[in-house]
Amino acid sequence: MPFHDTTAWHAFRPSTWRRGLLAAAASALLIAACGGGGGSAGLPGSGGTGFASGPISGFGSVIVNGVRYDDRAAELRDEDGQRLSRSGSMGDPLQLGVLVDLEGRVAADGLSGTADRVVLRPEVIGLVDAVDAAAASLRVLGQAVKVKRTTVFTGLGGLADLAAGEVVAVHGLLDDTGAVVATRVERLAPSVAAYTGDFRIRGPLDSLSGSAPTQSFRVSGLRLRTDAGTVVSGNLANGALLSVRLAKSPSEGVYRALRVTVRSPGFAAASLPRAEIEGFITRFDSLMAFEVNGFPVRTDGSTLFEDGTDGVRLGARIEVEGPVVQGVLQARRLEIEKLDDNDEGNDDQEDDASFEFVGTASEVQGDAVSGRFTVQGQRLSYDSRTRFDDGLVPSQLNGQRVEVDAEADGVENGVTRYRATRVERED
Repeated sequence: MPFHDTTAWHAFRPSTWRRGLLAAAASALLIAACGGGGGSAGLPGSGGTGFASGPISGFGSVIVNGVRYDDRAAELRDEDGQRLSRSGSMGDPLQLGVLVDLEGRVAADGLSGTADRVVLRPEVIGLVDAVDAAAASLRVLGQAVKVKRTTVFTGLGGLADLAAGEVVAVHGLLDDTGAVVATRVERLAPSVAAYTGDFRIRGPLDSLSGSAPTQSFRVSGLRLRTDAGTVVSGNLANGALLSVRLAKSPSEGVYRALRVTVRSPGFAAASLPRAEIEGFITRFDSLMAFEVNGFPVRTDGSTLFEDGTDGVRLGARIEVEGPVVQGVLQARRLEIEKLDDNDEGNDDQEDDASFEFVGTASEVQGDAVSGRFTVQGQRLSYDSRTRFDDGLVPSQLNGQRVEVDAEADGVENGVTRYRATRVERED
């Protein structure tokens, strides 16, 4: 797959408030650098080495948690440390909805940076056990998966098009119940026999028994075993977080682990100028101490709670930024992702306008009320609900540089389609 144009990006859009906050933070830091102000903890946007964990929300430049990273020279690896190619038969592995841990450098504006290393981490790759389209859920290798309106589908026409016995890859965020809230579901093969790769699963180890090299255990309820041929990185113990690559065919209900990697919880570095995490609060001790997908977070009197504190609780989906000090993220800004931030009046646990497309509009078809257009290869629709700002009208779109807010609007030909909710001239 060719490198996407870096002038175009598709993103979960940072709010206008956040842009203003980051600009103000950058200005304050410049003043502090010249001797003004006090304190040593920098706000997000201060530049320097950074870490981000969350779903990819853009192409060309990788967009993670609203920050646009130039990824052209980035090293791509899977959780086993194996290098990934961007020009192989499977195409570019960096796709919308893929979960990553990203290391890089962040500019002073807090909105752009350079990715040095990107680790891809699907939650599960394997056999679909069951599908419940009415409940918007499925099970893959025993792992419960929840599908949302913003889940990106590839290779299938939505959840109702999926059947038990097929093979899928699921990227997503673990919630407080242990279920995966899917950001991306990709059909890989119609059956196990037609799939040529290995299965994968992530999660905490339990029910460990036996002695190395022959041991048995469970991950998310899935029964696994090791033998002399299994590559084990780290020490196996109940409660350890694992990434397991396994053979695709079980024997008497037990899968053979090909490679087991023990994942260290939290941050790889004890100190970082900037980190940003998106995910669910999976452990909550108090408003001042909790975990987001295994990353420890602390708040204090300097933390800006953009949506107040009432919604900060176990199971809340949040985005949190700040420096890492002694392995703990010291929150400087916290946003509850479930609230509407597009002034649409629908604080309904999920924001409709979740994506942004920026680039030159082309291939405009339709009339003043409804139609379609393309921005950097992405086909978008508009209708009477779409808001056109800056004096724009559909007949003027062709050739215009635009910013488009959009919502997922079903699946067409096996690919998620999008409806524009707002169209404006590019800033």
